[in-house]
Amino acid sequence: WRCYAFACASATIDLGGSCRFGPDVEWITPASVGNFDYTVDPARADAFYAEVRKYWPALPDGALIPDYAGIRPKIQGPGEPAKDFLVQGVDEHGMPGLVNLFGIESPGLTSSLFLAQYVVRLLDSRRDS
Repeated sequence: WRCYAFACASATIDLGGSCRFGPDVEWITPASVGNFDYTVDPARADAFYAEVRKYWPALPDGALIPDYAGIRPKIQGPGEPAKDFLVQGVDEHGMPGLVNLFGIESPGLTSSLFLAQYVVRLLDSRRDS
C-alpha cells in the first residue's frame, strides 16, 4: 500500500539560506524497506506546487527543486491517529545503557530539553540500582 500525504504547510530556511518545503509522506511496506528507491520522483512536484501555492500564490513554475528522500520510522500506520513519543529503556528492551526514542517529529524540538532530562533520569536510575 502507498499513501501520499502532504505536509507542505511547513517552510524552513536552512543554514545555507535556502527555503525548504515539506516533508511529504509516502507510506511503504516493511518488506519494501530494503529495496527502497531513494530517488525523488519529479512528478511529485505538481502536488508540492499546489500545496505551497495555498500560502504563496506567486510561486513561479520551475522554482521547486527535488531535494532528498529517506525513511522516517513512524509509530503509527496510515490512517491511524498520530501517537505521542515512544521512549524505551532497559525495562522494555533489556539492554543496559540504551534508550530508544521513537516517533519524535516536529514537536520533538519543543520537547527536546524535557526528553533529554528524562533520558538522563532513566540512565541514572539504572546506574543507582
